[in-house]
Amino acid sequence: MIRLTLYLLAFSACSIASHAEEADPNSLDWLTGCWQGDDGMTREIWSVSEDGYYFGYSVVLKDGHAVFFEQMRIDPAPLPVFNAYPRGDGPSAFPATALSDTRITFANPEHDFPQKIEYWRDGDTLRALISKMDGSSPGAFRYTPCTNP
Repeated sequence: MIRLTLYLLAFSACSIASHAEEADPNSLDWLTGCWQGDDGMTREIWSVSEDGYYFGYSVVLKDGHAVFFEQMRIDPAPLPVFNAYPRGDGPSAFPATALSDTRITFANPEHDFPQKIEYWRDGDTLRALISKMDGSSPGAFRYTPCTNP
């Protein structure tokens, strides 16, 4: 009986340790918040719902008027899916292809552009990169927390 108890304790410890090393596909909380682009005209805002969906929108302002907007939704795991609704059209689905504790990559090679979308945290900044699958035609974005949400 003692041997069985020790075995079960050892098995449980190994199981918990292996899960702790994996990135949780449903924990993208590092993405949430209000983010202001370096250009001062772009904002991206993300929130999470109680059931694990992440909802976001991006707006580009010029002279106080929205010249572009996009709604976004990330569906929960087993692998998250980024759904884009540029100018309200969509969705265009981009399944996750890579995930860590502070970075996620989504891709859809059938989409015209972008085909790959990456988000990651770099300290207090949120970074994003859109591109073709081969990395060509990149568009890089750097966001800091909004000073006036």
